[in-house]
Amino acid sequence: MGMNIPGFIRIKEDRKKLGFFKIFQTADLSSESMRAFPYKFIRKVAKKDFSYKMVLKAQWGTSWELEVSKNPRFYYMEKRGWDQFVSDNVLGRNEFITFTHKGKMRFNVNIYEQNGVEMRIPRKHQTMGSSSGIKKEQGESSLKDVKKEEETDESPGRFEVDTRKKKTERSNISTKKMKSKKVYNAVERGESSRGAELKARKKKKAELASTFKKKKKLKRKRAECTDREFRITIRTSYLKFLAIPMEFVRYIPNESTMFTIRHPNGETSWKVLCLVRNKRTIFSRGWSRMAREYPLLIGDICTFKLINPTELLLVISKKAKKTKNKFHTIIE
Repeated sequence: MGMNIPGFIRIKEDRKKLGFFKIFQTADLSSESMRAFPYKFIRKVAKKDFSYKMVLKAQWGTSWELEVSKNPRFYYMEKRGWDQFVSDNVLGRNEFITFTHKGKMRFNVNIYEQNGVEMRIPRKHQTMGSSSGIKKEQGESSLKDVKKEEETDESPGRFEVDTRKKKTERSNISTKKMKSKKVYNAVERGESSRGAELKARKKKKAELASTFKKKKKLKRKRAECTDREFRITIRTSYLKFLAIPMEFVRYIPNESTMFTIRHPNGETSWKVLCLVRNKRTIFSRGWSRMAREYPLLIGDICTFKLINPTELLLVISKKAKKTKNKFHTIIE
């Protein structure tokens, strides 16, 4: 049994090179997905070999130049050159085509027909050329006849037909102008609405950023922590329990412990449980009693100083004044 030695060697060499294949079915051969390069193929192409211009070369020597473009998802061949390649080879009959990369975005193209046989000569277009030539001649002769009849026809009826024809043409032109104007206005409105929407989004984003900064600043103001002490401004929720700032937690035991909180007069003190949890550490049991007896009021600026590992000194630097209304306090 004989073997086609040159063909076998070519196939053996092509297997060592980069390439991909496509099946040309009767579906939309011009779609982006049909013109797309496989992702893994593009990844393996070296930077020095990549170009946005490529050449496809068939077995019989014909070549086609194509442009390469990129969208957010993949690289693809431009429609103009691709359609020319498909048209010249009369593709779309379930052909199996291999594209072998020879470097610098130059590809050898091998086309296999549905029966598995490789095309070695270009396909001839259907004999539509000759029939279309005949039809063209017939059409030209009939057009000449009509023109002759028009030139010789000078009857009043003919004049009326011409007048109606001109009126129809004018109305068609005016209708087209109106439609184009409407389309232009619609596009303008669409662009302006998109611009307004974009401005609104930017404004909202700026407002959110400003609000976030204010909250962050307020949070820092409410709880300031220095070396072995922290400062807070008392709020309503702080009268029930107090969350200890994370920056201060490193100075105290990492397990739940009873703390002694002392008054600056040196005579009064309270036992308060420091409850250690996964997300935060708080003063819980005994805290609300201390807040009543000290007493702590909304708006008080309190400084907690660590004097021993489980002992704190509480100093109020700005005392809030209690009013008759139990729901409000005034800061002096």
